[in-house]
Amino acid sequence: MNPLPVLRTAASMLMLLLAGHGAAAPSAQLFDAVKKPESLDPDWRARLCALLPQPCDPQALGLYRPRGSAAGDYAVFSGEPLAMARIKRIAGTGTWQLNRLHDFSSYAAALMRKAADPGMADARISLAPALYPLAEGQWAAAVLQTVSQMYSGGGASFSKADFVPLEDATRAVYEGIPFSCAKMIRACFSEKEYKQSKHCHDESSGSLRISYGEPAKPGEAYSWQYTWLQSEWPQDTPASDTTTTRLHFTARTTERASFCGGPQ
Repeated sequence: MNPLPVLRTAASMLMLLLAGHGAAAPSAQLFDAVKKPESLDPDWRARLCALLPQPCDPQALGLYRPRGSAAGDYAVFSGEPLAMARIKRIAGTGTWQLNRLHDFSSYAAALMRKAADPGMADARISLAPALYPLAEGQWAAAVLQTVSQMYSGGGASFSKADFVPLEDATRAVYEGIPFSCAKMIRACFSEKEYKQSKHCHDESSGSLRISYGEPAKPGEAYSWQYTWLQSEWPQDTPASDTTTTRLHFTARTTERASFCGGPQ
């Protein structure tokens, strides 16, 4: 079995978990992927690329619906250029209208030039499909740096986030925050082991949760509290033996997050 599609799926699910929040306000804005965008518009990639800064890679686009939005409201997240845009599908005409563009390509370019951490030198840069509250009426996007590793019968993916304000995409409010991870290491090497083992891999997955505290004074920044949630499924054990741990950390103590053993 090729584990990489599983890891990609797990990483995508974990990225969305970061946006989760309890009943208390404030909370993140969530965006749900449009499952079959071609049924909406067969040429959506080319048409939406035309609305974004150039050059634009149509294969690096994702079409989303802002959760709880009005009919016709959409968002597009782009990997090349690194950008997100609020767009509207005009009923009856089938055309797309650009409402608001947030361009992070300069930030991505600066990030690639810096590449100070050898472990992140080959990182893929993308945007998480969510917006995170900084203060009343102020939001940040999560610019993700994802490193993937491949090894025989397994693989891994590690993502860190820089939270960049929508209105000032030249700087990050928080940098290098562990965001999500998934790791699978093969533990069976013979036909006998594959037949007898309850589980032929060591697996781990982790994701970030953020809770947002009300500001001390009106108009000031919200306080962010980080929680890292990680699950471990050891080799030769049933799925019911999976263990989950959670711990709290700050922007200054990111090394506390176990991060599936990935680069810190």
